[in-house]
Amino acid sequence: MLNVNILSCMMMTKISLPNMLERGKGAVINISSCSGMQPAPLINIYAATKVFMDFFSRGLQVEYGSKGIIIQSVLPFFVTTKLSRIRNTSLFVLNPTQYVRSALATVGLEQRTNGCMSHSIEGWAVEKTPEWLKNKARMHISNNVRKYYLKKYANKNKK
Repeated sequence: MLNVNILSCMMMTKISLPNMLERGKGAVINISSCSGMQPAPLINIYAATKVFMDFFSRGLQVEYGSKGIIIQSVLPFFVTTKLSRIRNTSLFVLNPTQYVRSALATVGLEQRTNGCMSHSIEGWAVEKTPEWLKNKARMHISNNVRKYYLKKYANKNKK
């Protein structure tokens, strides 16, 4: 997880930045996650890698923003992808094409974004919710997801 979510992005940035500096322009868009906006019980390592990406991006923007380089941190909520296993779109769950189109429209306008209006509303709500309530809700959700997958795994092994 560290290699995929952190090391690969750092290496790509190291490879790309010198050419961008030479040209005096460029953009680095790093994908973080809403999981990096709050404690994430039972997926702590994943969430920590996403926190790293957000802070890494924000620090790079301070360092390179004055040199014509755009560094953006994107913190999406749910999108219908194979990885998320969410199949149906809704007001708050976009398909990849919708999400990417919206997120790309923020490049150069926002240094840190949730990528689309509905995810920004969710992000605002997360930021305004008391910590104790976020922790309680997140633990409840994480435990339910864990129970679901343990049951699914047990059923798979019975077959």
